[in-house]
Amino acid sequence: MGTIAIRADANEKIAMGHIMRCMSIAFQLKKSGHNVIFILAEHYAEHLIVQNGFSCICMERTYAQMEQELDELSRILAQQHAACVLVDSYDITYTYMQQLHSICKTVYIDDLRHFEYPADLTVHYRYGAEQMLKEDSRRFLLGIRYAPLREAFAQDAPPVREHFKRMMITTGGTDPYEMLTGILEQMQQVFPSVEKHVVAGKFYHNLPLLHNIAAKDTTVHIYHDIPDIDRVMKLCDAAVSAGGSTLAELCACGVPTICFTFADNQLDGTIAYADAGLVLYAGDARNNRRAVLQQIVASAKMLQKDLQYRKQMGTQAKAAVDGKGAHRIAQAMVQLIRQT
Repeated sequence: MGTIAIRADANEKIAMGHIMRCMSIAFQLKKSGHNVIFILAEHYAEHLIVQNGFSCICMERTYAQMEQELDELSRILAQQHAACVLVDSYDITYTYMQQLHSICKTVYIDDLRHFEYPADLTVHYRYGAEQMLKEDSRRFLLGIRYAPLREAFAQDAPPVREHFKRMMITTGGTDPYEMLTGILEQMQQVFPSVEKHVVAGKFYHNLPLLHNIAAKDTTVHIYHDIPDIDRVMKLCDAAVSAGGSTLAELCACGVPTICFTFADNQLDGTIAYADAGLVLYAGDARNNRRAVLQQIVASAKMLQKDLQYRKQMGTQAKAAVDGKGAHRIAQAMVQLIRQT
C-alpha cells in the first residue's frame, strides 16, 4: 500500500474546514490500509491531526504562497514515497499542480470550479455540480454524493419532531461579522422559551461575551470547537448556519436549516441548496447584516409554525446527503493508485 499525502491548511483566516473534510477522507483511506500523512504550511492544525492518529509534517511557511513551497514539498513527497497527494487549498496555481502531477497522482478538492488544473481527479461536491460538466467525467467526482463528511453523518438521522424546542446557531470556524451574537440576541427576544445551542468554531474571537449571555439566560448553551457537532445537530429541531460544509452536515442529520453567507466561496453552494429546497437562504451578511438577521427571524417564525414544511425540508435534506461522500472519494483515490 502506498503512502497518501494530504496538503491542506487551517488558521484564523481560513478556519478548519479544509482540514476537517480532509481528515474525513483520511479516516476512510486508513480503513483501506493506506498510510496517510498530512503536510501543512503552519502549525495551527497539527495537534488535532496527530491527536486523531495521523502523521504530520509542518513546512513552517506562509500558507497562501504555495509556489514558494514547491521544492520542499516535492522533496517531502519523494521521501515519503507518496503514491498520491490530495490538495485542498484555494491558493494553488496551475504551475503548482503541474509540478505535483509530475511526481505522483494528484487529487484536488475544488470549491471554485477551476476545472482546468492538471489533476488526475477533481472533487467538486456542490449540490447539482454533476450537471456542470459533461465531458471526460471520469476525471471528476461531482455533486453532493461526494460531500466528505465524518462517518457519524452516515448514520440514521432522527425524524423531524413535532415540537420546536431547540435551535442550533453556528457560523463555522470563524465569525468575521459577529453573526453569532446577533442571531442569538434576536432569538432571545423572539423565542424566549426555545433552547439556543450556540456552536462557536475554533477561531471564534468573542467567547467571554457568549458565556456572559449564557450565564444570564438558562435557555442558552455554548459549545466551543466540539468534535461531535452531529450530537448537537440531532438534538435540535432547527438550525441557523453559515454556508459551507456545515450545511451538508445539517442536511445529513435531517435538520431544517436557515442559512446565510459571508464569503465568496460559500455563495454558489448555499444558493444551490436553497434552490433545491433543502435550506432557507437569508442572504449575505456582507451586504446588509441587519436585513439578514431580520430574514433569519422571519424564516425561524415560519419554521416554528409550519410543521409540515419542517418535515418536508428535513426529509428532502437527508435524502440528498447520505453522509458517505468521504468513503466514495477514498474509494476513487484507491482505484486511482491501483491504475499506476
